[in-house]
Amino acid sequence: MNKLIFEIDAISDQALQVMQAIMARETEAKEIMEDGSGPLELASALSDFFEIAATIESGQAMLDSDDLTEFGAYGLDLLDRMAFLVRKLEIMDHRDHISRIFASLAVWLVRREVIIDNLEGTADGFGMLVNGLVEPQDLSEMCQVMEEVIAATSDELQMDQDQSNPWRPWRVINLNEGIAATRSLDPVLMEKTFEKLSRRLPHDMPGFFADGKRQMIGQNVPDEVQAVMNRYADKWSNSLPH
Repeated sequence: MNKLIFEIDAISDQALQVMQAIMARETEAKEIMEDGSGPLELASALSDFFEIAATIESGQAMLDSDDLTEFGAYGLDLLDRMAFLVRKLEIMDHRDHISRIFASLAVWLVRREVIIDNLEGTADGFGMLVNGLVEPQDLSEMCQVMEEVIAATSDELQMDQDQSNPWRPWRVINLNEGIAATRSLDPVLMEKTFEKLSRRLPHDMPGFFADGKRQMIGQNVPDEVQAVMNRYADKWSNSLPH
């Protein structure tokens, strides 16, 4: 369940499963949706979105860059609404599906040159997926896919001007990319990822690397992996608050 899916029909099928679970509790869902709409309208909007996406994937429809970005923002907004209902209805057995859908659709969009301006569900989704991975190769692949999404975010998100919220999506997705790189035990990937993290979240780096170094103590990790972590921890140690 922690693997991403890259075909729009498969992503659509996952979303349909979640919407069916929501529809099974339609009365409760209507009460939650205070705008007067109901889950049936959301299901219909999602169906239309995925139908159009399928024509884009197959080459039957073409959208220019601005229209594609607007289309992608609309799709992610629909997923936000679906995820909100899942949380409110406490449909816990579909939380993993939501994570997979968000991350998969984000990758599908950025591979079509969409600029991502809404990372809310995507950042949380990737975080849950990373937490569920064990194999270094899977973590390495996930890290690289996350970088595709991060690199395709809007300039406004990347500027990270308001740092008052520690749970802001920009911070969450970048830190989870760093965690995935560390757990991949790939020193080359770690080095590349840490350099990007150092530019994107400089204020978080002293704590991130100090924690990483501390967690590796006594662990059976390759020397070259330990060396990368130690080097970055030492580099940023002078920036730790006293």
